[in-house]
Amino acid sequence: MMSAPVLITGAFGQVGKRVTELLLSRGHTVVATDLRTASVRATAEKLAEAPQPGTLRTTFADLLDRAAVEALVDEHRPGTIIHLAAMFSPQSYRNPQLARRINVGGTENLVRAGQTLPTAPLLLFASSAAVYGSRNPHRLPERITADTPVAPIDQYGEDKVLAEDVITRSGLPHAFLRLGGVLSPDTTAGINTDHLVLIRATPGDNRLHGVDARDVALAFANAVGRRDSINGKVLLIAGNDTYAHTHRDVEDSMFEAMGIGRLGPSASLPGDPGDDRGWAFTGWFDTTEAQALLDFQQHDWPETVTWIAAAQPRIVRALLRTTGPLLRPAIRTALALQRRIEHRGPYADPWSLIASRYGSQALARADGKTDA
Repeated sequence: MMSAPVLITGAFGQVGKRVTELLLSRGHTVVATDLRTASVRATAEKLAEAPQPGTLRTTFADLLDRAAVEALVDEHRPGTIIHLAAMFSPQSYRNPQLARRINVGGTENLVRAGQTLPTAPLLLFASSAAVYGSRNPHRLPERITADTPVAPIDQYGEDKVLAEDVITRSGLPHAFLRLGGVLSPDTTAGINTDHLVLIRATPGDNRLHGVDARDVALAFANAVGRRDSINGKVLLIAGNDTYAHTHRDVEDSMFEAMGIGRLGPSASLPGDPGDDRGWAFTGWFDTTEAQALLDFQQHDWPETVTWIAAAQPRIVRALLRTTGPLLRPAIRTALALQRRIEHRGPYADPWSLIASRYGSQALARADGKTDA
């Protein structure tokens, strides 16, 4: 008997397109939905043209349209819903009201639609390390586990906590896959001025547990057939121990992959060991249970770096390697000058910088609401 379709929201993004491809290669029927944009259409067309044993049904749906979501779910009757769609930080800091509607309200619409089906679908939710908020490694040296309390410090992390609560209260079978720092060639290609602010705000010695986007996709794809073993669980999705680095190490590795070379410790401010709010997410994850259940860690850190480097156009990489000895000191000088203009002190103090750039709306609120 043919298994029920898998519905994927955000199906053509960094993780979604890889989950979609994996499931199609395994013979699944995938109902892939996303917003209608030029890049989404191009990705959808590319996936549709590739010969696969599975069946791809592409739709374009707005999760804020409750009636459209209900119609989509009713038509396709998915056995599993992989919910990847979201408005991500730091773009979400610019419009937290819209982000709340998408990240929480959109999840509510999806849950309500799932509750109407005769057989409850398994809901696999892409959550985030942002739910854990600021992690001072001097006071919290242990790894994050599924039992670590959530304490979001920014609007995006708070959205994820609220969305998780919606799903928990729904009664639907579910699992939360809380993702570390997802890395792929898309990561460097998608960097904009907002991302640069977040990068500059993060302490250089902040812990960052990365994960290859291909391994994240594998975690979701493997979860589809493991409802009984993962139902109700929080699963921490990050790479093996080769991916546990500091922010400075990861950023320098990306710069090296691009051809610029490593900027070194002077390019970042450190975190304040005495200030628990003076750090960014993430910490390092204990992925033992997630790996045992989902068997997703297929790559090592050098493989991810090589993958990202290989995606750079050869001529661009050659040019950056040639100019790197001049670019690196210029970038360090520019960063130091920018810190001086912003009157930043000896420590990174990331959330003060974020709030000064985007307003206090970028930070989490104790009452879990945003201003109307």
